[in-house]
Amino acid sequence: MLCTHCHQAFNVAKVENHRGKGLKAQIQCPLCEAWLGRNPILTRLKIMGFYVGASALATYYWAPEYKAIAIPVSILSIITLLVSHLMDHLKVIEAPMAPEVNNDEHLRKYR
Repeated sequence: MLCTHCHQAFNVAKVENHRGKGLKAQIQCPLCEAWLGRNPILTRLKIMGFYVGASALATYYWAPEYKAIAIPVSILSIITLLVSHLMDHLKVIEAPMAPEVNNDEHLRKYR
């Protein structure tokens, strides 16, 4: 898995901290300690697009008299599925606190 905060790959088995449940679940990156999660709206769209498309194709297969409705519905739902799949990625929910650096000596060199 790739962290969107530190841009380093880490093994999913090394993830120890979780919070939230269901579509709002979040994990903590073991390398930089940033909390990562997915957008629940896009995940719902992805799930809805899959099931509506599958049911429309099944309806067309077993009841061909609904062909005029089932084909456009399945096309639109599969487009929704693909677009939401492309947009659904991990995002940084809470970034880790950056350590405060005292750089007074460095600033004195240039004064």
